[in-house]
Amino acid sequence: MKKALIFQDQIVQIESVSFPVALELIWIDVADDVSMETHVFDGASAVLKPHPPAPTYQELRRAAYPSIPDQFDLLYHGGMDAWKAAITAVKERFPK
Repeated sequence: MKKALIFQDQIVQIESVSFPVALELIWIDVADDVSMETHVFDGASAVLKPHPPAPTYQELRRAAYPSIPDQFDLLYHGGMDAWKAAITAVKERFPK
């Protein structure tokens, strides 16, 4: 079993043994598979971090569209049809 060092309701360190620390820090016992990257302190114990929500189609589209300068460049060099094709490809890839 490992020990997790807690400060202001945050896991700040994980060790195999505890050692003296300042009064505002506390040690709690945690399972061997607990890490600072995958767990948080919930006030009593270390629990898995919640999974972030899946991105919406709007967020996926926003990230996939070419930047505005790149879109202007595409319009200038490729014309309206090339720009429409690039935008349509993103819309088809991430439909509503």
